[in-house]
Amino acid sequence: MSRSAKSVFIYGIYLALVGLMLVIAPNVLLNLFGIESTNEVWIRLEGILLMATTVYYFIGAKYELILILKATAFIRFTVIIFFTAIVLLELVSPSIIIISVIDFLGGAWTYLMLKKEGHFARNKNLITNVKNVCQVITPCTMLSFIN
Repeated sequence: MSRSAKSVFIYGIYLALVGLMLVIAPNVLLNLFGIESTNEVWIRLEGILLMATTVYYFIGAKYELILILKATAFIRFTVIIFFTAIVLLELVSPSIIIISVIDFLGGAWTYLMLKKEGHFARNKNLITNVKNVCQVITPCTMLSFIN
């Protein structure tokens, strides 16, 4: 397993543990970040969704699916933006930023490993590959509108 794949796999374990915590004992985690306790089911449902999302991280890592590895890195970069906005709107305690910092650092780790492995090097065949994909997709798309 490459270093970038390992970073995504390890991050997937983190997500699975957070998801499991949200299912089993959500208020422990919520209170840790200054969020009001709840008995509502939504937080447990979020935990289930979080655990389900980890499947993509594990599959991407196991099969070295570079597109998935890249996507996870960029998605994790954006979490800090949204969490900061929620804090600035005073909807949640600023301590929630800790989670987004973990996401950001995890994304940076994956990004740096991908870059070191050469996955962001310019690909001369990229334009050719895009043209080939468009040639296949465009006629199919047109046919679907006709039928």
